[in-house]
Amino acid sequence: MKRKKKIWIIIKWIIGITIIFILLGIIWNTICKKIDEYKIKEAYGNSVQIDGKSMVVEIAGAEHDGPPIILLPGLGEPSPILEFKPLASELAKKYKVITIEPFGYGLSDGTKRDRTIENIVEELHECVKNLGEEEYYLMGHSISGIYSLYWSQIYPNEIKGIIGIDPSVPKMTSKENNPFPVSVQLLNQISAYTQKIVNITGITRLLSINNPKKVVYADPQYLYSEKEWEVFRILTLDKGYNATVMTEMKNLEKNMDVVEDMKIPREIPILEFVSKENCKTMPQWEQLHRDIIADKENGKVILLEGSHYLHFEQKKAIVERTTQWIDNR
Repeated sequence: MKRKKKIWIIIKWIIGITIIFILLGIIWNTICKKIDEYKIKEAYGNSVQIDGKSMVVEIAGAEHDGPPIILLPGLGEPSPILEFKPLASELAKKYKVITIEPFGYGLSDGTKRDRTIENIVEELHECVKNLGEEEYYLMGHSISGIYSLYWSQIYPNEIKGIIGIDPSVPKMTSKENNPFPVSVQLLNQISAYTQKIVNITGITRLLSINNPKKVVYADPQYLYSEKEWEVFRILTLDKGYNATVMTEMKNLEKNMDVVEDMKIPREIPILEFVSKENCKTMPQWEQLHRDIIADKENGKVILLEGSHYLHFEQKKAIVERTTQWIDNR
């Protein structure tokens, strides 16, 4: 009995000390978050007012004529402008490139407006409209694939073409196409909440001290400045998976249902860069991308070696193929 009592006392002490460390981590992280706020204020980009809120954009290659390329991010990316900067910088040598941070992303404001595909596309379109762009190419990564698809149904006459970087497509979350034992939405939510807990308790911040590359997922070949690394780190720690993004994530399957039977209109050219790695994980991945092309003569699917983040691993190929494709239009 005495031995059991002694073990129980030790367990209680361990639990108590663990709780104290967690509370200290949360307090430390909260204080650091407040201190960091001034470091990221107006760190980059320009603000566009949408419904009284700020949506931040970065414009590169503004001296070029012709329809711009509108870069749209994947779900939950903490800083789309910094993440896409390596790709935008290369494309901007020949085209005007506009990277948009949707509400809840990067330096843009959050919003309580429901994160339906209709609302998200309406806000992004309003941003492009406020910038004075009447015609443009949409280049979307991951979840922006279905936003581009929906966009093509509502504003087809404005779109000169659609370029997908391993974009999300209809039916990818269906039971017959999902290779995982649980839904894609649930997997995303588990990952997001796990990361939120690690962030809130200060663990991620501790890991990033003196080395932001440990917590920032970015193009390893691009020479970011020290300030850019710091801003990227802070946004990853402090704004990743905020309430706006989490609501968008919860609406994933509903938004997928909206576009389930949609195809890119025949008159809109489409170029899809698809990850070979994802094709191995999901056997129907390539075919699902071909299925949304209404006009096979006006659409092209290119398989590239690499993961979901082809804009890091295959930046040169994407720039070259995109340039050829636009110039031949």
